Amino acid sequence: MSTNPPPRRDDVRPALAAFMLFTGPLAWFLQFCVGVALTDWPCFPNVDRRVVPVDTYSWSGTAAMVLLLLCALLSAASGFVSWRALRKVASEKPRGHAFPAETAHGRAHFIALWGTILGASFALVTLNTLVCFAMVPRCLG
Repeated sequence: MSTNPPPRRDDVRPALAAFMLFTGPLAWFLQFCVGVALTDWPCFPNVDRRVVPVDTYSWSGTAAMVLLLLCALLSAASGFVSWRALRKVASEKPRGHAFPAETAHGRAHFIALWGTILGASFALVTLNTLVCFAMVPRCLG
């Protein structure tokens, strides 16, 4: 049997691992679902498209922009926390191993690496959506 696990495997607790892995995708999913409702319904309250949003829902554009910014910040925060955890566990080296599959870095390294990738990627995607929403006319796009 192996003498692995890596020495720093407990540096990433389950709650922190869940934050690092799921915050970026869930923030993007939230902005996607709620953002579509905030931006589309005022332009399509019936079958026909309106040129301007329904007057009583003019606030929805600002709310969508704020939501996009908050979700991008959440994703970036999870990416930053993951990056810090990755730097902390990067020095972790595998010890003895009985199987070739156990020669890689441990669970903490894997979670921190993927948390960094997911957080940064979803932050960039959400910021791209924010820029596109700001550039395209509200009900004409």
